[in-house]
Amino acid sequence: MELLQVQNIKKVYTARLGGKQFTALNSVSFQVARGEYVAIMGPSGSGKTTLLNIIASLDKHTAGEVILEGRSLKTIKDRELSAFRRENLGFVFQDFNLLDTFSIRDNILLPLVLSNTKVPEMEERLKPVAESLGLTALLDKFPYEVSGGEKQRTAVARAIITRPKLILADEPTGMLDSKAAANLLRIFAEIHLGGQTLLLVTHSSMAASHASRVLFIKDGELFSQLYRGADTQKQFFDRIVSNLSVLSNGGVDIG
Repeated sequence: MELLQVQNIKKVYTARLGGKQFTALNSVSFQVARGEYVAIMGPSGSGKTTLLNIIASLDKHTAGEVILEGRSLKTIKDRELSAFRRENLGFVFQDFNLLDTFSIRDNILLPLVLSNTKVPEMEERLKPVAESLGLTALLDKFPYEVSGGEKQRTAVARAIITRPKLILADEPTGMLDSKAAANLLRIFAEIHLGGQTLLLVTHSSMAASHASRVLFIKDGELFSQLYRGADTQKQFFDRIVSNLSVLSNGGVDIG
């Protein structure tokens, strides 16, 4: 069953001076099944982050429709969007987006605080999440006292503590060293195995090879897609690299 439907999404930006238009996305359509792990790849400027922001309701599309669990984002009023995001979406950003004046504990709990969740329930949710991500000993520290990998694990904890329908990740390994990146991808794999739906934007073929499907975007359009199927991660990685080569050379879809 499809959790997310993206239907003919178009995004056009108009310059303030001269009215010149730029089409960032053009008729992009795909679906994400409940429990699926999908990566989106493409060159810089291809429109993948714009697409993610539209799905996240952080940006508005010019045409088309985004439907999450049967509800069109068009039907959500502006004043309701923040609550909708907290209740349905989890976010993991490249630059962590943590509050330096908040402890690790308070950063993780922030979306629950904003949702007026009662303290006993917050503590009940926090314990297993912190334990699973290796953050229990760090809860009273502040972001400037921990490593980049620990900051990103904090961001993941914040994303999953609300038990969202969909986790959106934008270049989550981009600011991590190889060891921290590998650890984060292992965590994502475990979260996925637990039934969570993930949509990941990345430049990294290694990160994308952990997904079950990869969408390739070029010049604002869906260029091709690959399914992992029975491939090992190494086999899928090699297919992704090959497809990226075709993408950069403007060749045909090799599926």
